[in-house]
Amino acid sequence: MQNYKTIAKTGSFEKDIKKSRFIAHIAQTFSEDEANQFIQQIRDQESSATHNCTAFIVLENVEIERMSDDGEPSGTAGSPILNVLQQNNLKNVTAVVTRYFGGIKLGAGGLIRAYSSTTADAIKEIGLVENRLQQGYGLTIPYHLYDKFENYAKNEKIQLDNKAFSTDVTCEIFLDLDNHEEIIQDITNQFQNQIKFEETNQVYKQVAI
Repeated sequence: MQNYKTIAKTGSFEKDIKKSRFIAHIAQTFSEDEANQFIQQIRDQESSATHNCTAFIVLENVEIERMSDDGEPSGTAGSPILNVLQQNNLKNVTAVVTRYFGGIKLGAGGLIRAYSSTTADAIKEIGLVENRLQQGYGLTIPYHLYDKFENYAKNEKIQLDNKAFSTDVTCEIFLDLDNHEEIIQDITNQFQNQIKFEETNQVYKQVAI
């Protein structure tokens, strides 16, 4: 999988449901170890809670999914949390939903709705990004062409990173894999082969959605 959706940043969201406090903590995690570390961090932080129920989806060599009801009735917590992550097509994400019991039992259906809605509300509050695998290029631009190229980049929504000004201008750009060769050819044509390119590495870049 080259591109995937994930949570925009680490964040949390809290709501009260029939006197119980539910707090969803969500983070980007890039391995099962990172997911477990985040889960332990929240369990330590919320050590006095009644339950800390969890779910994560991470991409390593294969896609890994795990969940835990943490003492809630089977299928009423971890599974609903995981289902929300799946329904949003999220990857490399871990959610821990903390519950402080308020004295009123919710029943199986009520628990499922509570854990699902708290997770969904947290995702909506925090926001999503798409992590796109992009090809990097180092550019050397003749100084007299830089202003024209900068305008070209703005129009094409190409970000110029690591700019340095000397006899020439050097910078780095990252382009989506599905059209990077076409863009490089277009730049070559537009600037009459006066801009030099060096292919660098492929990296994931976050794009707001």
